[in-house]
Amino acid sequence: MSRTKLYWTLQIFGWSAWLANEALIYANNYGWSLDWFVAAVLNVVIAILMTNNFRKIIKKYGWVELPIEMVMPRILLAVATMSIFMALANIPLDSYLLREHEEADLWSFFFILQYIFNWAKPLMIWTLFYYASHYFERKSEVEVDKIRLESSVKETESKVLRAQMNPHFMFNALNSIRALILEDPDKAQKAVTQLSNILRSSLLADRRKTVSLSEELRTVEDYLALEKIRYEERLQVRKNIYPESLTVQVPPMLLQTLVENAIKHGVSKPVKGGFVSLEAQVIDKVLLMTISNTGVLESTESEGFGLQNTAHRLELLFGPESKFKIFQSAKDVVTAEITIPIPQIESEKANPLTKITNLVKVG
Repeated sequence: MSRTKLYWTLQIFGWSAWLANEALIYANNYGWSLDWFVAAVLNVVIAILMTNNFRKIIKKYGWVELPIEMVMPRILLAVATMSIFMALANIPLDSYLLREHEEADLWSFFFILQYIFNWAKPLMIWTLFYYASHYFERKSEVEVDKIRLESSVKETESKVLRAQMNPHFMFNALNSIRALILEDPDKAQKAVTQLSNILRSSLLADRRKTVSLSEELRTVEDYLALEKIRYEERLQVRKNIYPESLTVQVPPMLLQTLVENAIKHGVSKPVKGGFVSLEAQVIDKVLLMTISNTGVLESTESEGFGLQNTAHRLELLFGPESKFKIFQSAKDVVTAEITIPIPQIESEKANPLTKITNLVKVG
């Protein structure tokens, strides 16, 4: 129902109910007559027209936007004016209808005051309902605008963070290819093919807030294959993935960034190289992912820009229940741990199958 239709429905129904009650009181005291019905209908019409014009004044001068201390005197004055008008319109009518029953003078000060107060009650109730409806409507609009603003801010921040990460990855990949061009052109061609696959995935992923873990792993495998061409046997990759985790949604390029960080700070430094290990499993409706690598954690590494962005992205997309931390899990092993809450619908799709372990040795 539209707002206008709802307003007129409430106007007609509300005033008709109020005046029907008044007419029944009169009929009970003085007996039923067609005059009471005509008078009640006339009062309904007058009350609707009068309050509707009052509504126009409220909207024209923006009374609903005024603070309470400024609007209350206006409301009281308007209600008093309308009550006096309705009293002056009803006293002659009631004097005529009660000519055979009423001995008292309805034009006396006491009866005039009584009429004014009798009409002030429904008019004040109407005004309070009107202001209450506008108050809750404006409050609801403010809440919706606030949610839209927060969503817009989060969307903008998420896009900025993804844009910051993807060029960082691309430049590192190009440097890897550059190192191979003169040394081994054939391997350089393979590297270009791998980079093409990775960039294609990156461009597609950048259009979405999240991707499935299986899709993210394909991008990681392309990246590791590219780095394997460069590091050869110095890079060992291990994967330990539970199948029920493959359908869980994760931020695009999240694992790739962490794997890139693991190779840059871990595998690339020792002469003999090292390993990168990826694990993912679902525990109590939570996806737990760990990326471990050879190395020693440095303070600058744990506070790096990319890692700060990782924690920020997780919070933007999954809320405060998502967690990210990086720590020294063993003497020569650094571990990054990611916790992502799984929505109920998504968790129902997960199938707790038997764990599979893959030892991947590319090349």
